[in-house]
Amino acid sequence: MASKLKGVILSIEDVLLQQGKTDLAVFAEVKKLITYFKATGTQFVVFTNRAWTVSDGKKPLEDALKEMWGDFPYFCRAKDPKMPPKPRADATAYVLKTMGWESTEVVYVGASESDMQTAVNGGLLFLRATWYANKTDYGFEFATPKDIARFIDTFCFRDHLWCHEIHEGSFEYYALAPFSTMKPEYTLYSEDARAAAKHALGHPDFWIGAIVSSLYFTGIHKRINYITVYPGHKAGSGNVVMNDAMAIFGKCFRKNYLPDLIIRHTASQKSQTARNSGKALDHLNQLNTIVLNKIPMRSSTEMYKKPPLGKGKTVLVIDDICTKGYSLESARTFIEMTGSTVIMVSWLKTINTDIEELAPYGKFDPYKPAHFKDARIQKVHTYRKNIVDSLAPEELTEIFKSYTNWEWK
Repeated sequence: MASKLKGVILSIEDVLLQQGKTDLAVFAEVKKLITYFKATGTQFVVFTNRAWTVSDGKKPLEDALKEMWGDFPYFCRAKDPKMPPKPRADATAYVLKTMGWESTEVVYVGASESDMQTAVNGGLLFLRATWYANKTDYGFEFATPKDIARFIDTFCFRDHLWCHEIHEGSFEYYALAPFSTMKPEYTLYSEDARAAAKHALGHPDFWIGAIVSSLYFTGIHKRINYITVYPGHKAGSGNVVMNDAMAIFGKCFRKNYLPDLIIRHTASQKSQTARNSGKALDHLNQLNTIVLNKIPMRSSTEMYKKPPLGKGKTVLVIDDICTKGYSLESARTFIEMTGSTVIMVSWLKTINTDIEELAPYGKFDPYKPAHFKDARIQKVHTYRKNIVDSLAPEELTEIFKSYTNWEWK
């Protein structure tokens, strides 16, 4: 069941205040963020281990903040010995239980290594504030309080997180909205998605935010072990638009991102090139040009010592624009041969095209290039039958407009 944002957990150091002397211009922006929370009915709490004071150490920070912002929950380990200390998992659990929140109804705004550990241990999406200092590489980076407000306003109150869903046997697929540059109701965001996917232009950060928030608020991140992306048509692996963001998303929940799990060993033919030459492509264009990496990278500097995939593991495979599902279905065919299961996600789904599910192949080695001679279709998942939320594209259009021109309310 999908969630919406109910609460924000705020750390103090380098989020609300700076150690030493706080930049008053930046703090004025922090106050705007608090005003935004109050205006939108978003509950916020302050979460700290130690006691903070202001006015040369004479006045508790809690009192000073409440004089400015009114009453709000202030969780302080030094004041409440029943509260477990950060960064333990039971510290965030204590806050969630007190507030009546589920983990998928909360984001954590912090700035330090300890904040990162606290968010990860609590299974919370970590938004990293860098407006006072940049102290860790983990979490999604936000340079200003306004950027945090824009992210929350755009992505965290959505009613329509997926437009397409397919759940049939081992076949599980999700897409944000339809893709079309010809139908006016889809054109605005579709043209931007195509520019982002093909040329890293447009607003790639919008598409990352949309995918990340849909995965988080629907809890899909809890069901996976690994994340990977489908490579482009050229030989290689990974995706320049999604690599960094998916690695960050994975680290938030201890789910390793494997950028080189799916390797394109031979360039595939572009769909447009094939159409121009009158040639029809099918799954073979993907099946015979990819292979799995037996020992992929588990981080930017470290490889696995043995294959990570196997029985009981679930891999999230993300693509940008899905037409007939040739790419995602080929990835699923290879990954399932390791004993793992697959959840497939794309930014958008091309309108009026059905997804063709492959029949199982006999046993083959997914870590060696294959030479399939045919692509046998087991089932066709019709486009219209699998629209689960017809309001999703309208909402996506509206939040895209808002995101590109967002200002403080």
